[in-house]
Amino acid sequence: MSLSPALITETARSLLIRYGLPDVSMRRLAKELGVAPGALYYHVSSKQVLLTQVAQEILAPLRAEAADARTLMLRLRELMLPLRDSGDLLLLAYALDPRLPPAHVLPAQLRAQGWSEAEASRTTAAVMRFALGAIATEQNQRLLDAEQDTAVQNTADQNPGEAADEDPLAVEAEQIYLHGLEVLLARPSLRA
Repeated sequence: MSLSPALITETARSLLIRYGLPDVSMRRLAKELGVAPGALYYHVSSKQVLLTQVAQEILAPLRAEAADARTLMLRLRELMLPLRDSGDLLLLAYALDPRLPPAHVLPAQLRAQGWSEAEASRTTAAVMRFALGAIATEQNQRLLDAEQDTAVQNTADQNPGEAADEDPLAVEAEQIYLHGLEVLLARPSLRA
């Protein structure tokens, strides 16, 4: 199998899912691919560039979606939540590349709705920072609550006739996310 940027990126994404962001190192990636760490740098100049490429791959579906800003931001959350540490990964990637999807289309969408160029640009930055931070917080909270979730699941397994309630922390996180989007995406003329 020939080493390529696509193979390196896909393998890094696999490591992210299996082990989490702290364990995605160039050394581990090289071992997974069966090459010397130096061979990776021929295709990828740094770990930061690699992580940005992984983020771009995760968000690739957003490049093709023609939707309004709110819908794109909901889709962003939908894509990220199931992927371990993707919130932390995308916070880093967005700092390195502020045109990360869906930020690449949000300013134009907001301008088409009557926002000034400056307001559309600032709002895009605020929405992206809010969304990525909210998602990273939710993912980290889920990791911290994993033991509790296991205990709840064991109880549900012992009492199969009882309906499992939706996780209140997940419901609250979703409500906070939706509220934040509503506030940030409200047209400037509608704000108090």
